Amino acid sequence: MSTRSADNLDARLSERVFAPLASLRRRWRCYLALEGAFHVCIALVAAGLGQLLLDRWLRLSADQRAALNVALTVFWLWVLRRSLLTRLSYTLDDRTLAATVDRACPQLHDCLATAVQFAGGRVGAADSHSPQLIRAVLADACDTVAEVPFLEVLDHRRAARRACLLSGWLLVIVLAFVLLPGLMGTWFKRNWLLRDVPWPQRTYIHPVGFDEQRRRRVPLGDELEIVARVEGVVPTVVQLEWSTPAGHYAAESMTQVGRTSLHVALGRLREQVRFRIVGGDERTNEYIVVVVERPRVLRTNVRVWPPEYTGLEPYSVEQQTVLEVLAGGRVELDAWLNKPVRQARFLTAAGDEAAACGSVAADHVRVSWPEPVSGVFHFGLLDDDGWGNDHPVQFTLKVAADRPPAVRLDAAGVGELVTVLAELPLVCQLTDTYGLGSGGLMVQPRDETPRLIELPGFVAGRREFQTSASFSPSSAGLAAGDRLRLWVEAADQDPRGPNVGRSVALELEVVSRDDFLTDMARRELELRREFERLISAQRALQEATQTLLSSLAEDAGPEQAVARRLAGLARRQNAQAGRCLGMSREFEQILAEMTTNRVAVQADERRIRNLIVLPLDTLGQELMPAAATTLTELRVDASRARRESWSQQQATIIRALRAILANMLEWEGYRETIALLREIVTEQHDVRAATLEALERRLKALLELEEPEEPAPPDEPKP
Repeated sequence: MSTRSADNLDARLSERVFAPLASLRRRWRCYLALEGAFHVCIALVAAGLGQLLLDRWLRLSADQRAALNVALTVFWLWVLRRSLLTRLSYTLDDRTLAATVDRACPQLHDCLATAVQFAGGRVGAADSHSPQLIRAVLADACDTVAEVPFLEVLDHRRAARRACLLSGWLLVIVLAFVLLPGLMGTWFKRNWLLRDVPWPQRTYIHPVGFDEQRRRRVPLGDELEIVARVEGVVPTVVQLEWSTPAGHYAAESMTQVGRTSLHVALGRLREQVRFRIVGGDERTNEYIVVVVERPRVLRTNVRVWPPEYTGLEPYSVEQQTVLEVLAGGRVELDAWLNKPVRQARFLTAAGDEAAACGSVAADHVRVSWPEPVSGVFHFGLLDDDGWGNDHPVQFTLKVAADRPPAVRLDAAGVGELVTVLAELPLVCQLTDTYGLGSGGLMVQPRDETPRLIELPGFVAGRREFQTSASFSPSSAGLAAGDRLRLWVEAADQDPRGPNVGRSVALELEVVSRDDFLTDMARRELELRREFERLISAQRALQEATQTLLSSLAEDAGPEQAVARRLAGLARRQNAQAGRCLGMSREFEQILAEMTTNRVAVQADERRIRNLIVLPLDTLGQELMPAAATTLTELRVDASRARRESWSQQQATIIRALRAILANMLEWEGYRETIALLREIVTEQHDVRAATLEALERRLKALLELEEPEEPAPPDEPKP
C-alpha cells in the first residue's frame, strides 16, 4: 500500500510540478534568445547603416574600410556575447524557476519552492524530519499548484513585440537588398569584399594618371595640374579639396574643358598632396600626389693625372665644377647622386656624348676620360620613373696647352747704339711650369742665319734658370754700320711640342766710337734743354706762390679758394720732383751705356754722377718734397715763420738747379772744345798723308819709275 502511494506521489510531482517547470524553462530561454537576437539585429543594422553612410560620404580607402570592418566585427561580437550568449548561458534550474513562480503567485506561500526542495532530497539530517510530513507537504503542493499557470510569470507581450520588431528589421534588411541591390551590393562589395567599386550615383569623376592605389608620382618643383574625366551628369560646380602634411588646406574650383574633362592647376609642387574631388553627388576617394625628386648630382670628386713629362703627382678636387687640365692628362670623375638611376650619360652642351660612363652602380657614376677636351659638360640622368635632371650641374673643363717657357733678356746699360769694343752685360731668365728642355742665347749679325750660344750652367728639367753672360760685337766680326739682334730662346719638355718661348729681341746698331759719343752728346743736350724748362717751371711756381701768399694778411688762415690753389701748387711741386728723378735716371743710363761701350773715362763718371745725378736725386727726393709739404701746411697755417721757411726752401732749390745747369753748360763747352781739337787733329793727319803721297810721286818721277806729274796741291786744313 505504501509503495503504491509513493509511486503515485512521484507521478503527481512530475506531472504537476516538474513538467510545467520544464516548459517554463524552455519558453523562458526562447524569450531570452528572442531578446538577444533583437539587440544583435539592432546592432547589425545601426552599425551597418553607419558604415554605409560613412563610406558613401567619405569614400573610404580599402585599408580604412578594413580597419572599420575590424572595429564593427569586434562591436558585433561584443553585442552578441552580451545580449545573446550571456543570456542563454544563464542557469535556469528548478529551484530558481519555482522561486520565480512563488513570487508571481503569492497565494502559493512558497509551497512550490518547498516541494522542489523536498523532492530533490534536501530535507536535512534523517533524525531531524519525518518522512510522513514530507510526503504530506509534497502532496499538498501538488494539489495547490494544479491550477497555477506557470507560463503566466513571463512577459508574453514584450516577447511578442520583440518578435515583431525583429521580424520587421529582418524584413527591412531583406527589402533593402531586394529593392536597392545596387546600393547594398556596392556596400557589401566595398566593405566586406574590399573591392574598389564605385557607389551608384549620377556623376562619376575619375582623376587621370593615377594607379590602382590612387597614387601619382610627380617630380619635385614641377607644375602640378590635376585632370579629371567626368561620366554622367557634369556638375555645375566642382571643387578639389587638397591638403599637405605641413597642415595646409585649401579648395580649388576645377575648370571644365570640353564636355567631359575638368582641369585645375595647383602651382609648383613642393610637398606631398592629398585631395578629393567634390561635385554633384560625387565625392571621390582620397588621391595622393607623391613628390619625387628628380635625379641630380649631390657630390663630385675629380681625379687628374697630369702628363708624365711634368713629373707631377695625381691630385683630386671635390665639389668643383670649373677645372683646368693640362693637355695630355687624364681625368676621372666620380659623381654621387641623390637616388639610383637606370641611365647616366656624360654629355656636351649640345647633347652629344662626351665620354663613356665607366660604371653606374646605384647612386654612383664614374667617368674615365683619357683624352679630355675643353667645353661645358653635364650628366644626363634618367631614373626609374623616366625623369631626367632638368637643371643639371654644369662642369666647365678647360684643357690648357702647355705654355711656352717664359723667357726674359735684360741688358742693363745697353741702348740702341753700341761700339765694336762694347761688352754687353746680359741677364737671361728662363722659367717653365713643368720643366725646361733646352735654352740658349740667339745671335743674328746683319741678316745672317741666327746661331745659338749655349748658356753656361744650363741643366734640362729645371723649372727656373737664371744666368749672366757677356757678349761683344767684335766676337761676331761686326764693324761699324752693321746691325745685331740678340734674344734668348727656351723650349719645354712637352712631347707634343715642344713649345718654344722667345724673349724680346735687342735690336742694336754698331757704330764708331765718335758716332757713339756724338749720340751721347745729343742726348745730354736734349736733357739739358729739358732741365732748362724744368727751371723755368720752378720759377713760375715760385712766383705764383709768392703772389698768392702776398695777398694774405699776416698770421691769418687762408680762405677756401686760396687753400685749393695752394693744394694745386703742392701737387705741381711734387710733379717737379718726379721730373728731377726721371732726368737723373736718364743721366745714369747715359753713363751706363758709355761704360758698357768702353768710351767712358773717370772724369765722365765724376761729372755725371757727382755733379748731375746726385744733386738731381737730392732735389727729387728731399728738397722739392719738403717744399710741397710746406705748401700743404700753408693751407692751414700761413704764419710768417712758415712763409719764410718756404721762401728759404725755394731759394735752396733754385740755387741747386742753377748749379746743376752750370755744370751741364761747362761740360758742353768742354765737349765742344774737345770735338774741335779732334777735327783739327783729323785734318792735320789728312794734310800729312797728302804731303807724303805727293813726295812719294815726285820721288818716283825723279827715279824715272813713272811719268812725272804735277803734284796736287794739299787740301787746306779746316779752321
